[in-house]
Parts: sequence; C-alpha cells; structure tokens
Amino acid sequence: MRLAVLMGGKGSRVGIEKPEIEICGKKLIEIAIEKYSDYKPIFVCRDHSQAERYAEKFGITCICDSYKGSGPLAGIHAALKHNGNTAVVAIDMPFVKRELLEFIFKKGVETDCDALIPKHKFAEPLLAYYSERSVSEIERAILMGEKRIIVPLSRLRTIFYPADELRAFDKNLISFFNINTPEDIAKAEEICSRIHSGEL
Repeated sequence: MRLAVLMGGKGSRVGIEKPEIEICGKKLIEIAIEKYSDYKPIFVCRDHSQAERYAEKFGITCICDSYKGSGPLAGIHAALKHNGNTAVVAIDMPFVKRELLEFIFKKGVETDCDALIPKHKFAEPLLAYYSERSVSEIERAILMGEKRIIVPLSRLRTIFYPADELRAFDKNLISFFNINTPEDIAKAEEICSRIHSGEL
C-alpha cells in the first residue's frame, strides 16, 4: 500500500501546528510515524520550511505542495504526483485503524475507480483512496481557484463507500475522528483513556 500523510496547515484554531498537538502522551507526528512506518509513507507538507524541519528531526520522507494556499486539495495533488495510486490520511486523525486503511486502498484498486471516499453523514476525503488518474482533474480544480475537494470528486469516477460497512475493522468508527479545536483535543484524550481501558 502506498500512503501519504497530509501534514495540514498551521492549526490556527488550536494555537499549534497540527503535527505538534500532543495526545496520549505523544505528538500526532510521532503517532503517525509509529503507526505507519512499515508502509514507508510520504509526509506532505505545506512548504519547504515545514518539510525540512520534520525530515531532519524524524528522518521521514517529506514532500511539498506544488500549489500554495490551496488546502488539502493541494496536498492530495502532491501525493498523487509522487505516489501514483495512494491512500491518504490526515495527520489530525490519530485513531485510524490500519486494517480499515488497507481495506480502503485495496477496494479502490479492485474497483478501478478514480477515488474511493468513505461516507456516513459526511464524506471523508481525508481518509480515502485516490487513483493517479484523478490528478489532472484535481489540478484543474486548483487552477480554477477551487479548494473544496468535493468539486473534482463530482467530476471523477468516485465511489462513496458506506462507512457502516467499515465497522468490521473499526466498530466505533473512531478512525474518522479528527482534531480541529481545543475541545477535540479533550475528546481525543477521552478516547485515549477508553482505548487504554479496553473499551475501544
């Protein structure tokens, strides 16, 4: 499985760069490295400064967005240009189950779709599979000034995969929990405690 970890923006809502957020006694970047290291993932950074800092500190492979200021869409574009067919996951999703991620990638390849996006109430394009065929449509959207991932997805052969069918790998679907606010950090600590106690 080829994997790209999207490192995200400056984390203005939490007051700290997202990879530096600490939960369960570890930074999100440390959690990602520990969880995904055997996939040899690439870490997609917003700029060269971020890439150089994390590559030097952690010895990881970092690449940069080709288009600045275009949000996650630019990160997905950079990942596809580097990896070809790839699974993507955001750094602020610390509870992703590896089995769920592997299934998404495998299903995307098997169905030969342009993108396979889990969906429950909302689509989850930052824990998903993308085919290298989707890169040109994503690039077109970026050049048109579009930042919403759903726009190029609507023009691609996209499968919106029912998230409930992924409960075989993640009963409570905590894989899709992401951190955007201080309240989310508090919730993440609660989830950590429940995982540690064997509840999750």
